[in-house]
Amino acid sequence: MITIIALFHVKSECVEKFKAMAKECVEESRKEEGNGSYYLYIGLTDKTKFFFVENWKDEKAIEKHNASAHFQKFAGAFSPLVSEPPIIEQTIEI
Repeated sequence: MITIIALFHVKSECVEKFKAMAKECVEESRKEEGNGSYYLYIGLTDKTKFFFVENWKDEKAIEKHNASAHFQKFAGAFSPLVSEPPIIEQTIEI
């Protein structure tokens, strides 16, 4: 299982729009073959920080996810809403 953790710093005036877009992406991603789980979190003290925590069966599942229409829609639209590039890490359990 591969876990992806992605941190997005969202502009304060764009939080609601980002949240709506992200929730749509999460909902569709959970339906994908090879997805173990897909969650969206918001910072407890900083409501402009969003964290995706995703679990995927393997690299092939991640590749299919990255090519999916809903992910491409999100990936093509978030840039104007964030204050800096996202930090994305792929991890495995040790």
